[in-house]
Amino acid sequence: MNLDSLAPNLDLIANIIKWYIQKYGLLSYTIIIVGSIYFICIKALLINIRNKQYDRVLMIIILMLIVLGGLIGFGIESSLN
Repeated sequence: MNLDSLAPNLDLIANIIKWYIQKYGLLSYTIIIVGSIYFICIKALLINIRNKQYDRVLMIIILMLIVLGGLIGFGIESSLN
């Protein structure tokens, strides 16, 4: 059994990100794409802090670190190629 079939296929997403970075640049990618996702996560954090749902706050922080770190790393890697 080949384990490569279990890996997610991110070619479409990778091609879209590479196209965006080549057309508009890494700074634009960071500000517009990563910044908008960061803003949405911060808004969700503030809503959950206001409602005193601290377990959700912790989960959103962990998700933010994973998703935003991955997007930033993927953008930097794509801009170097």
